[in-house]
Parts: sequence; C-alpha cells; structure tokens
Amino acid sequence: MTPLSRLHKERALKAEGVEVPAYPVPPAAVEGDGVDARREADRVFLQACAAWDEKIDRLYLQLVQRPPQAQPGDEVRAFVDACHAEGLTAALTRLNERVPHRYTALYRLDASVLKNVELIDKAREVRPEFLAAVPLTDSFCQFVLRDGAFLTSDSGEDDRLDGHPYKGVMVAYHGVPVLDGEGELFGSLCHFDVRQQPLSDTEYAHLQGVARALSQVLPRSGAAADTPTSA
Repeated sequence: MTPLSRLHKERALKAEGVEVPAYPVPPAAVEGDGVDARREADRVFLQACAAWDEKIDRLYLQLVQRPPQAQPGDEVRAFVDACHAEGLTAALTRLNERVPHRYTALYRLDASVLKNVELIDKAREVRPEFLAAVPLTDSFCQFVLRDGAFLTSDSGEDDRLDGHPYKGVMVAYHGVPVLDGEGELFGSLCHFDVRQQPLSDTEYAHLQGVARALSQVLPRSGAAADTPTSA
C-alpha cells in the first residue's frame, strides 16, 4: 500500500463533506524583526503545521473507519458477543486462531508510545518486554495510524521499510486502526509474526470489521481504564 499524501487525504475528506481546517500561514517578514523574534515565529509556525498534520490524520482515520451502512456480519457480531461474555482475551484468541500469524495484538496510543492492551501468542510464552510498550517511531503501527492500514507479508522484501530498525525482524505485519466509542483514535489491531505469513482478503476484511466493532467495547475517551469494558 502506497502511503497517502496530505493532498490525497484532504481531497478525500472534502469529497465526503468533512470540514478541513486551513493550512497555517507562514509568518510574514517584518522589517526590523530581531533574530530571536524570527526564530520564535518560525517555531510557532512549525508547531502549527505539525498540529494541522495531526488533525488531518485524525479526521482521515475517522473517515476510513466509519462503519458501513450495512450491519456487521455474523462473525463480527460473534466477536463482540465473545468480548462481552468471555472477555477481550478470549475474543482475540479466536481471532488469532483464524490466521497463521503467531501474534495478534491490540495497542493503545499514549502520546508517542504504543502500549499493549492484549497480546495473543500461539506459543503461549510470556510477553516479551519489547512488545509491552513500543515507541511510535519504532513501530509498524505508525504507518497504520498515518495511512489507515499497513500490510506486509515479508518486511524484509518491502521497500517501504528501507531504513526501519525492524525491517526483516518483525517479518509479517497486518494492522488496522481502532477508534474508541466516541470516534477518537484509540490505537491499532494487528496480526504479526517473525516469519513470513500471508493474510487473505477475507481475513483482512474480518480484521477491519473487528477493529470497527471494538468501538462498542472500548472505554470512551478520557476513561481511566486501559482495558476494554465488559457488559
């Protein structure tokens, strides 16, 4: 999947009638400005640009994660029912059983760190520390949150990951974003493995459906709990 540019995201949002904030205007040159004043003006402008980028990303994720008009299928409803009846671990275990990947995980974005909410491991080993909290810039999840999905069956052969520290280390990765009950970005849901693994179109569609359905289970924005609620 080719990363979407800001222009493409803007166009997609406008096409759906979403109000897009205006791009920040660079500071005008003022005769007599001192060096310190110019530096401060540039700093404020760069901060405004970064905030604009984050706003566009958030609006775009909300757009691509809008639930379809049709009701979710039986399998997605079964996932939600399992969450309520048996808990998130049991529901994600069943999700993991559908795919060849060793791991299935739900991560919550906390500032610039992805914190693991739940990790399913087919090998049933203790969760390694490096998977408990991952800096956003070191993760493949950063591309999920930026572009609405990230899919690679063999990261070692994926040119998009040139220079990334985990290229060829975390080999298979298939992830989608997750929103909370208020439509705000929560984090990501992903299948991954240290070996090459495929993900069929059917299972990718199911992963997307489950990610959308998690908004029915996750706490609302600002809730103190790190884990999804149960019925």
